[in-house]
Amino acid sequence: MKFIFADEKITNMHIMQKIISYIQTADYSIFDISGWNPNVTLELGFAMGANSNWYIALDPDKTEMKEVPSDLRGIDRIQYNSFSDLEDQLTILLEQLYPKREASSIDNYLETKREELIQFLKTQNEGLNIKEIAQAMGLEQRVAQILIEPLIGSRIRTTGQKKGMKYHIVKRGPAKGTKYRKKQHDA
Repeated sequence: MKFIFADEKITNMHIMQKIISYIQTADYSIFDISGWNPNVTLELGFAMGANSNWYIALDPDKTEMKEVPSDLRGIDRIQYNSFSDLEDQLTILLEQLYPKREASSIDNYLETKREELIQFLKTQNEGLNIKEIAQAMGLEQRVAQILIEPLIGSRIRTTGQKKGMKYHIVKRGPAKGTKYRKKQHDA
């Protein structure tokens, strides 16, 4: 989380214009209405009117709830009594805004892309070369090669040589002109 305060950066804008631009470009804004600073209240009003993502923070030791306008009393707020409390509440907010995603390994990525490659090749009537496959899937050519290499012989067959090589889905039986070698096992 990065806190941005309008008085930290010098610009040629009026202070309110600067604050409005910060509110509009921020992922979210937090307005601490403790003590009812009129400027903060004005900024909160702008954020509310602009439908930006905003939250209210309040230290009840500095502001009694009866001082809070009735329009705001029922709104959820980040309530804190110390900076430690505020940190805990902000942690909860951040986890809500940016849920943790399960880490994805390169193996998961490659497997997913390989399945996409198989599905893509199934839609083709003719074999495609590696450059055509890479372009159609929006990949770098080397990434397409990494995806396809382990599939050759089991799920993909090739025709042609080197630069002219075309890739095809393996059908139930071997295609005419395609040679498969049987693996020999030592007895």
